[in-house]
Amino acid sequence: MSENGKAQANGLNLKRLLRSSAVFSDYIGSGAALVDKTGFICDLLNSSPDRMFFLSRPRRFGKTLLLDTIQHIARGERTPFAGMKIGKSEYVWERYPVIRFSFSRFESDPLTFRRKLLDRFDEIARDHNLDLKPAESVSNIDFIISKLSKNNPPSHLTKMFPIPEEDPENVVILIDEYDFPLLGSLDNPDNAEELRSMLRVFYSTIKDCSNKVRLLFVTGVTKFSKLSIFSGMNSIIDISMDRNFSDICGFTEEEIQTNFYGHILKALSDMQEDGFFEKDSTYSDFMKELELWYNGYSWDEETKVYNPFSIINCLYNKEFSHYWYDSGTSLAAYKHRINPETYVKIISNNIETEELTPIDDLKALKSESFLFQTGYVTIAKIQKTRILKNYILKCPNNEICYAIARDFGNMDSPFPGFQGSINEKYGSFVDAFEASDDEECARLFSSLLDKFSLHMHSPSENVYQAILFILLNSRGFRATFEQTLGDGRIDIAYVSPSGIQAVIEIKRVRLSSSEKVPKLTEAPPSGSVLPGFQEQPELVRNGLEKSIADAVSQILSKKYLRSFYLEGETRACAVAVHGWTDSMFRFYDVDWNSRTIMTPMQKEKPLIEDA
Repeated sequence: MSENGKAQANGLNLKRLLRSSAVFSDYIGSGAALVDKTGFICDLLNSSPDRMFFLSRPRRFGKTLLLDTIQHIARGERTPFAGMKIGKSEYVWERYPVIRFSFSRFESDPLTFRRKLLDRFDEIARDHNLDLKPAESVSNIDFIISKLSKNNPPSHLTKMFPIPEEDPENVVILIDEYDFPLLGSLDNPDNAEELRSMLRVFYSTIKDCSNKVRLLFVTGVTKFSKLSIFSGMNSIIDISMDRNFSDICGFTEEEIQTNFYGHILKALSDMQEDGFFEKDSTYSDFMKELELWYNGYSWDEETKVYNPFSIINCLYNKEFSHYWYDSGTSLAAYKHRINPETYVKIISNNIETEELTPIDDLKALKSESFLFQTGYVTIAKIQKTRILKNYILKCPNNEICYAIARDFGNMDSPFPGFQGSINEKYGSFVDAFEASDDEECARLFSSLLDKFSLHMHSPSENVYQAILFILLNSRGFRATFEQTLGDGRIDIAYVSPSGIQAVIEIKRVRLSSSEKVPKLTEAPPSGSVLPGFQEQPELVRNGLEKSIADAVSQILSKKYLRSFYLEGETRACAVAVHGWTDSMFRFYDVDWNSRTIMTPMQKEKPLIEDA
């Protein structure tokens, strides 16, 4: 950033950044930066005859703040919204009674949950001065809705028309994190079923009162299909994957640049002083890094949004880190079902599914749907046919990819019979990689591959990439997946702890069905070399060598090395893998002066003039 840019950043009158508040009045009262989502709220309130909606989004994506904003609008508080989209629209401001539940404050124990729910009924009755006896059943919600509907007819009815005999449709019901108690009971199916039965009565009662409801808006992370609220002819409308509401939560790039431009300039200036960015880095450089770390979430294939929690914390702390992931992961609720395959699937963007269905059975969760709903994978592409859709899912961004690799690498005993963690056992891989030790890298990589073989189906290049990514990130987060370089996308770009730039291309050895690896017919003599390390059967070794040549050829022909010309010491690494047992690494040092690449043994390889 230029001196003028620094002066501009330091001279800006920046609005406050609130890192954790989901209370609308906190933003208005303190003049904090607030992204305007009221246009969506206006659409929801004007959507009659549709009045009941459900929205699924990952935790900390702004659902609670959205509901709090709806509550202020429903209460007719027009003044704070004067400069916002709904304030500039033709929305007719009315005052509606609001009933609100936040189930994230409720325990998962059924008895405690029931008591807290009934206590909440009593609180609502007191807040609205309703003369009701203490609630005795979860179905008592109908008395509250009926009373509020009769006691608070909209003003346009009282001024222009006689009050109708039937209850007017004017009660607004907001339910936040409706699934929190159920998610907390994933490891206790009996509790979960008891909770579900109780909630089924609660939601069924609300549905029966739909003729009194102006708006019902329910949020959560997951969708449990066997709750009454999602069944029947007049069921709630799920807008979770509706492209008209794809960015109702999360920040678009335009929203970030409009609302946080000054904060971006200030963060860039401070991070230049800390050495994270070069002195001549620009606003565009910062936005590219922000996109890699926090963008990529999509619920309709087309619209991409940034993680709002991570964006605010990144700009506040002026540091790229795993803010959302480390704030309390929903994956913890799924730990008892997590295995190495799930981690590798997330990292390798290797997930396809024909459906992203609601959760039917807590005992048989579909990992694809659960990972999508909880925010660990997102929609990359939707392939449509006449009959169904096929979803291609991927890891949304660097934050998730790095954090998943870190957690899996640090996990104690990730495989049956495995002592310690991958980082503890295989941390020396980074030393071997930095030393260009072909054989040690192959030994360590092949050893870890063998451990994955019990948990994975047939291996693919994406799986090999993910496992290598975990190893390289065992001592820091410096590797990146499928980075666009030259005329293509490199498998992995890596910066070693000592600053060496490495371009890595991985190839899978594919032997034809007629080619079979010979098996031993007798016991090998004492002192024989272990197969799979220094020596492989000739057929496999030839396949590995050919794949190494293909990888090097791709690095050169696609000009992957060119972008590192001014970055210092550069290295090319070709990796070939056969099945779950055999691998080969080949390192090449780049000499920009002579325009050659050579092995550490100084054996010259093809010219890199156009690399």
